[in-house]
Amino acid sequence: MQGLWIAVSCFLLSLSLASLAACSTVKSVVPGMGDDTSSGQAAGERLHFQVTPEEAVEILREVAAQNEWELVGTGDQFDMYGPRGRFFRLENDRFLGGVKSVGGAFFAESTGCYAVVEKSGAGLPAELIAPFTAAVAARTKGAGGS
Repeated sequence: MQGLWIAVSCFLLSLSLASLAACSTVKSVVPGMGDDTSSGQAAGERLHFQVTPEEAVEILREVAAQNEWELVGTGDQFDMYGPRGRFFRLENDRFLGGVKSVGGAFFAESTGCYAVVEKSGAGLPAELIAPFTAAVAARTKGAGGS
């Protein structure tokens, strides 16, 4: 009886592992799922900017207002070693779906700052990346040309 139980358990385990492997291969060939990153930055990816976190928040304030978002909060971002940058909270009141709230931070680094692409409500919203990047480029180009 115990031998039958072990055989059935092994069979079910191998069947479940086979189904998981089959599902992962299907997911990778379906457009828009898996490793399909042709549409731009991936969620959670770091975006580097040549401005300080303080400048990034000011640029974000301008860009957000132009794209129907509102910057509702900012402040200093700290970790256990001290200040790390500036955090932000954005809101967008949509006709369908109601208020969308996203929080993130611009983290200081030696060449400026970085932020991550929105993932699960945290980070820079994907729809603001292109206008924000363009505004940062215009600001740094203007500052470099002066």
